[in-house]
Amino acid sequence: MPRASYVNPFGARRQAALYDSWFDTPLGEAMDRLEKALIYRLAQPREGELALDMGTGTGHFACDLASQGLRVIGYDPSEAMLQIARAKEARVAWQRGDAEALPFFDDTFDLVLSTTTLEFVRDISAALEEMWRVAAPGGRMVVGVLNAQSSWAKSYLREASVQDTPFQYARFFTAAEFVSRLGCYGQVRWSSSGFFAPTGRGLRVAGVLEVLGQAFCRGRGALLVGRIDK
Repeated sequence: MPRASYVNPFGARRQAALYDSWFDTPLGEAMDRLEKALIYRLAQPREGELALDMGTGTGHFACDLASQGLRVIGYDPSEAMLQIARAKEARVAWQRGDAEALPFFDDTFDLVLSTTTLEFVRDISAALEEMWRVAAPGGRMVVGVLNAQSSWAKSYLREASVQDTPFQYARFFTAAEFVSRLGCYGQVRWSSSGFFAPTGRGLRVAGVLEVLGQAFCRGRGALLVGRIDK
């Protein structure tokens, strides 16, 4: 069901401006590197493909996909975030709109990617239905969400309890719920990423923790990522 009240947590210019700066921190750089490794291992983006980055934000993934030779549309409800995205030198078509009503034809995109977006939409089921609708036969939908069972989610919730952050509006997903939702569309290939602590503990051995975590406790990483082929 849609939420009774909905606030776009990234609609404020201040939040949008702070978003990219996290990737310049040691924690942000390490998490970004590990998450991209998993996302791209599952997504297998190929030069020349048409991709939709649904919930693109400031275009972090859209710009990266474009640099790999894909034709990319970056789609987001926040004009403040898109203003930052448009200022980047990337061959991406930026478009504003809601996840629950994508303005694209059926069977359009080779790759539909959504990362840390379902946590904030009004209607999760409707957003997934729309992403699946616009994925082309032979294409794939790749979704990443924040893991409710990770130490990172607990840290975000503690932070949101004492100050105004986007995570006070977020819904986190357990691995079981995430796989169940994606499983409505077919067989799910999934894992998670980010096994070091938000305090920075384990950062120096983050690569080792990533290998061990994905092998033995894939439901515990900070970001759950799943792929469904159409």
